Amino acid sequence: MTLTTEPATEPVARPFPTRGHTARLPWPFPDDLTAFRYSVNVEPARVVRRTAAGEWGAHIVDLGGEEYGAIMAERRRILDADPTRVRVMPGMEPACWDLLVYYLRDLAASYPHVMELEESVAPAGDRFHWRNHALGTDQVFVLGDAATLPCDPLTFLGREVPDDLLLVKERDGRLHFDAGLVTFAAAWSVSFDVGMSMDEIHQPVPGLTRAGVTARAEQFLRRLPADQVYRRVNWTLSASGSRKLDVSLEELPEWGTDIPALVRDEDWGRLQLRIEVEHFIRLPMTGAVTFNIRTHMTSLEEIRQVPAWRDQLAQVVLELPEDVAAYKGFLDHRGPAMAWLTRPTGVAGATGPDGRTAS
Repeated sequence: MTLTTEPATEPVARPFPTRGHTARLPWPFPDDLTAFRYSVNVEPARVVRRTAAGEWGAHIVDLGGEEYGAIMAERRRILDADPTRVRVMPGMEPACWDLLVYYLRDLAASYPHVMELEESVAPAGDRFHWRNHALGTDQVFVLGDAATLPCDPLTFLGREVPDDLLLVKERDGRLHFDAGLVTFAAAWSVSFDVGMSMDEIHQPVPGLTRAGVTARAEQFLRRLPADQVYRRVNWTLSASGSRKLDVSLEELPEWGTDIPALVRDEDWGRLQLRIEVEHFIRLPMTGAVTFNIRTHMTSLEEIRQVPAWRDQLAQVVLELPEDVAAYKGFLDHRGPAMAWLTRPTGVAGATGPDGRTAS
């Protein structure tokens, strides 16, 4: 008999080793970068990267320390309110099970102090017992048997990890985004994008197709080996002036006025740098390719406390071509925002790097 216990609705408090928010932040730029352009900037994963404030990158899934409980409570709230944040195209169910097992094994190996996975062979198939002490989850399930989980395997995994989860499959000679759980999209919708090819998804990004970046990215994913994991970092200034992870198109009425209000009030310290760490994995059982997106947010006020970050971000943002800055959504306010960022603390009316006077 298989014992099935529902995961706790709300994450429960448990001691969790952590370091400060800034110390764990995956700063998106190499130390010597002064100009940003889109590229296939992938590197091996599970490699620690040092930054001016700390380090990051030891694990595929960054639980986020003391933020983990709050992030997961928000994700579960969104999934409960809007089940359409999970979309699975026909034929993708085996890949979803593959993803679930891969990630639970990785989590148990990365965080053995709070997560455990027991595996055994039962008469009906492979049996797994998952415990997540940080969230209070205690679940027994059989691989491929949907009746042994309280929800589909992709949703179950999404209720355990802070990452958005996307699965890519080759169809008709092209790679397509055919399954995903996305609660923290940056001005896009999983319901709209599911089923699209890589070209279709990235068509709005200035210069990406023309410069061959999309083609090289697709080539990389096609050749991704099963025994290696890679990652890349993406960034923008957030469409919201608060640390709001869910700025999806579904939630546009909730965040669409945030930046206009921030610009009106010149409240630049509250403007957020949104950093997305993506991991690329070829799953071992099905060969499907997944990439997770872990979103981090930090305000200009926090960045201002790290001089190397402050100066580099201002230089990169102000140098960015206008079409890219417009696509990222900050063309009209990048000047005063970066002037505020680089203004000496406590000095009113100082001139920023673009020559404008900060208020």
